Amino acid sequence: MWFGVSLGGNLPGTPAAFSNVLRTVESDGCLTVLGVSDVYRTHPFGDASPPYWNQCFVGWTFLGGRAFFQKLECAERRFGRKGKGLLWPRRLDADLLFWHPGGGDLPERVVVPHPRLSLRPVLQLLLGEACRKGGVPFAFSGIPYPPGHPEGPPVPSGFLLFRRFSSACRKDSSA
Repeated sequence: MWFGVSLGGNLPGTPAAFSNVLRTVESDGCLTVLGVSDVYRTHPFGDASPPYWNQCFVGWTFLGGRAFFQKLECAERRFGRKGKGLLWPRRLDADLLFWHPGGGDLPERVVVPHPRLSLRPVLQLLLGEACRKGGVPFAFSGIPYPPGHPEGPPVPSGFLLFRRFSSACRKDSSA
């Protein structure tokens, strides 16, 4: 199954949590991260909290939907998520953006493609970057073209590149 995930957070330690999640989800060989966007700093979407860091990654797994989602939730809790609440400050929030083909055996509460992806152009841009880097079709997201594509919406404004992603930060230091 192909997947796309967004990572976000607005508390100190968020970028480090992103690196830890990427390293952790790949650690047992059950999934492969193929493309990772850079980390971007964005203004909050509809609230007065501190700016957010955002990143997306895409890949492939042989896990079923429930097992994959459980793995993602465990990584989220391990590296900073302290509860699910709309617009709560957080170190880490991981959202499944797409699961292709189809919804498979995902938990009932999980809707893919993510119901708010079409309303978040910056997230579409990051997902498009991760898809391009990983060779994963962006159309798996349920949106035909990413921002900036000749057939897609314009590139959004109001975000800053925080740091370029380096594949070195995913490597195990003991290897």
